[in-house]
Amino acid sequence: MSENRYVFISYSSIDAEYVSEIASVLDDYGIDYWKAPENIPAGSNYAKEIPKAIKDCALFLLVCSKNSQESIWVEKELDTAICHRKEILPVQIDSFEMNDLFKFYLNNVQMFPLVYKEQKINNSKDFVDKVKDLSGLFRGSDSDIERKMELFISDEQAKRTDKRSNALRMNRIPLDCEYCGNKVKLKSIGVYVCEKCGKENYDDFYKVRAYIEKYGPAPAIVISRKTGVPRASIEFFKNS
Repeated sequence: MSENRYVFISYSSIDAEYVSEIASVLDDYGIDYWKAPENIPAGSNYAKEIPKAIKDCALFLLVCSKNSQESIWVEKELDTAICHRKEILPVQIDSFEMNDLFKFYLNNVQMFPLVYKEQKINNSKDFVDKVKDLSGLFRGSDSDIERKMELFISDEQAKRTDKRSNALRMNRIPLDCEYCGNKVKLKSIGVYVCEKCGKENYDDFYKVRAYIEKYGPAPAIVISRKTGVPRASIEFFKNS
């Protein structure tokens, strides 16, 4: 998981069922998250992985409840987040009276109430918008997903443009009749007919295709010798 590209979720294990729903909402909106125990690598431990995950996160999401206030792990995680000056988003999932420790840690930090009904978040859109705003992840047109799509589309368009340009450059089109020197006009794809003598002239691609259809595949050097089409053009046609 890339540094500073995910949300760290701090919670009490007693609230695991609610937290799984929160994680599912983040996942649905394409936001990466980190939470124990699922993100603890095999063979490692909480004490080693959690401080590093907090240090590298884009947002510290604190799931506030009666249970989390009583969790020593949540207290340590919150303290670590503050030490690293992380943006903190506390979300409330049940009714509880905030203790002195949480009041001290969350002084001047706005609590976001998550409304549940049958273990489903009713205000998920507002919640995700808040996460995006505080974390800087997926913001507006600069979001990671949108930006990647823009770059991908631009790259594909450039490739198609280059391919068309190369095809036109490599495929020589007859402008004058090779038999009498008069102008030719397009008759069908690859075929040009002389306006005076009526004989057909062909572009390079048509010549190569006609040769292969009649005699079968052959080395580029052979096709070039028989058709007069440059070898480089034949190689290009084969790889296009």
